[in-house]
Amino acid sequence: MSESKVWASGSLINSGWLNEVDALRFDADGAKYLSYTPAGTGAQARTVANRLGDTVSVKDFGAVGDGVTDDTAAILLAANSGAKVISIPENVLFDRTLLLASLPSGVVCLDWSSINDFTFAGQTSKHVGIITSDIAESDTHWAIDSGHHAILTTNNFGTSATTSASERKASWLWAVGQYQLGGLTHRGFRGAAIQQFTKESGDTFWKWGIRSIAPWSAIAGEYEEWATGQVISGAGVYRVGTTSQHYVSTGAGTTGATPPTHTSGTVSDGGVSWTWVDSADRTLFQCDEYGRWILGSGTSGNATFQQKVGLTDPAGNYRFIGASRGISKYAQFVLNPTDSGGAESAQPFVRAEDGVGLRVMKSDGSTDLARFSDSAGFGVHASASLSSGTINSATGSTPSVANTGTIYIGNSGVTSITDLANPVNDQIVHLVFTNANTTLVHSSTFMLSGSVNVTPTAYSVVTMKRVHSSVSGRWIELSRSIK
Repeated sequence: MSESKVWASGSLINSGWLNEVDALRFDADGAKYLSYTPAGTGAQARTVANRLGDTVSVKDFGAVGDGVTDDTAAILLAANSGAKVISIPENVLFDRTLLLASLPSGVVCLDWSSINDFTFAGQTSKHVGIITSDIAESDTHWAIDSGHHAILTTNNFGTSATTSASERKASWLWAVGQYQLGGLTHRGFRGAAIQQFTKESGDTFWKWGIRSIAPWSAIAGEYEEWATGQVISGAGVYRVGTTSQHYVSTGAGTTGATPPTHTSGTVSDGGVSWTWVDSADRTLFQCDEYGRWILGSGTSGNATFQQKVGLTDPAGNYRFIGASRGISKYAQFVLNPTDSGGAESAQPFVRAEDGVGLRVMKSDGSTDLARFSDSAGFGVHASASLSSGTINSATGSTPSVANTGTIYIGNSGVTSITDLANPVNDQIVHLVFTNANTTLVHSSTFMLSGSVNVTPTAYSVVTMKRVHSSVSGRWIELSRSIK
């Protein structure tokens, strides 16, 4: 048996010579002299007092931690002690709003209490985290630092027989303050929005979504939960009802016995009239495992992209805007189905172009099939612009009809036209003659009425149609008007 020791001031005691039968007596100041050395190469000896000083606990300042006593005052004593990091152990009850109102700047509380944020008495959800009263220049960060690929994991094992077991929900909640009615046992957070991974209810795929928990008007109004017997000061007081709907009061009164559950208009609860504002759980956006995007509520119905205007959107109109960047850049909308072999099949597409309008293009982008513009309206088969033809002195024997429905023929000398160049299938072209210098020459590919050449007089009109290339690809005369 080793010799018992009696503590004396100034004696540094090495814990190595203590054993289970040693009786060490020292007063409250003795921890300054008892040494501690952790295991490991390079570990340094420190006194127990120095080691215990690494963390300041609110229990060091009188917190009871019995889950019943309000320990807010003890937390503030610890926060004003000069320590910058304060530990709030399990079961310490406090008023979060009061604490934040008086917490010194620069102090961080590590909250492990897990009992202060129930939505209703008896709820067993846990909340741990950081509490600071940071100012604008000093944001609060919970950081994960890594030399490579930092990961934040929210892992739902789904072991309980609940919705979480079948849908494996994992969420990130944006909260905006804490409920103030109902005492310290009723201080859940005011939800604003939630970002969530989960399985699609009733289906077999997962989705990622963003949901609105409260509209901004209710957030700014610091909404509380509706309950019977509440005194409402006047109009503009916000409450969330028992069926997850947000309401605003129309006047003063004391709430009655009938909770508001309506989803439009104004209804009285027996003492106060409430106007419906919005749902307290409304889907804003979803993206599922197949890459289907849904903006607004509802399911995709197998749509790759679906958007529904929000129920409370004050504009109400559906608008889709696609804007280009840079100088003279077009914007186009392309839809490519697949063929019987699974390959993408190019199809006509829509292109918007400055100075031209909206063009329905061939799949190869070479020519128009139709054109829409503010000035000329709608034109089919490249006939949108009636002013696209130009009077000139030499149209040649095969004038181009690309992107036009009308061409003005004004040759200054005798000229024979034997074909029209750069056509599209089924194109219709009106040939307007400004003099009698031009002869249209009949052929097997440029077929005129009666199979006879014609020399139109001034202001005569001959209309030609391009037969589809799959049939013959030739021009045929539809009509003529000789003046």
